[in-house]
Amino acid sequence: MTKTEPEVEPFTIKDLLDAKFPLLERFRETAPGSFRHSQNVSQLCESVAIELKLDTDLMKCAGLYHDIGKLNAPEIFSENQGGKNMHDDLDPITSYHLITRHIGDTVTRLLEIPEFEEKIKLMQIVSQHHGNTVLRFFFAKSKSKVEDHYRYKNQPPQTIEAAVLMICDSVEATSRALDSDVNLKETKDRRSVVNTTVERLMNDYQLEDIKLGQIRIIKTVLFKELENIYHKRERYPDEDEVKETDDSIQV
Repeated sequence: MTKTEPEVEPFTIKDLLDAKFPLLERFRETAPGSFRHSQNVSQLCESVAIELKLDTDLMKCAGLYHDIGKLNAPEIFSENQGGKNMHDDLDPITSYHLITRHIGDTVTRLLEIPEFEEKIKLMQIVSQHHGNTVLRFFFAKSKSKVEDHYRYKNQPPQTIEAAVLMICDSVEATSRALDSDVNLKETKDRRSVVNTTVERLMNDYQLEDIKLGQIRIIKTVLFKELENIYHKRERYPDEDEVKETDDSIQV
């Protein structure tokens, strides 16, 4: 009589949310700034998901892993730089290519994880979190007249989950890139960050498939959540120094 192998528990998305998951531990150790940002985005995504009745584990995971590709070269991204910004010495198009590749790198990292039920959906969500937005800082620095040369080469969000991740990611990054004298203690400041971010994304046709009622709910949740997680990070120059800060830090 042959011995049967013990049954192995199937891999689930909850495994990715375990703080001891190897890829997550490496992310925390190798790219601490990106990891902290992703934790905050995950918290925002979870809060929005509850109100919109989305899969909360999936949205928490999307927020936590949306920038996992930055593991490949953490020093490229401002949140991981302790001093000089390497992009000061690079031409804008080189910076653009270095920054935007983190989307493909993220999908590749997720492909390496063992199979689980939501894997394909998770990859679709994170691959669209910048849509085909323009990297405004480097576009402005280049003095180019062609925006399309500085756009992410991805689809705009095709689902409500991808749109939520896009908005939460952009709002969290923008809120932390503000000058210290704009510290989000006032409600009007929080509303300004959220409203400006959502308006910019709508004007760039990134949120075409999202209902206005859903956008209202997202904004209401983010007004409240920002005050709980806000903290300052090093930023790229503001609009007076180049232009459109909120776009410049979308990396």
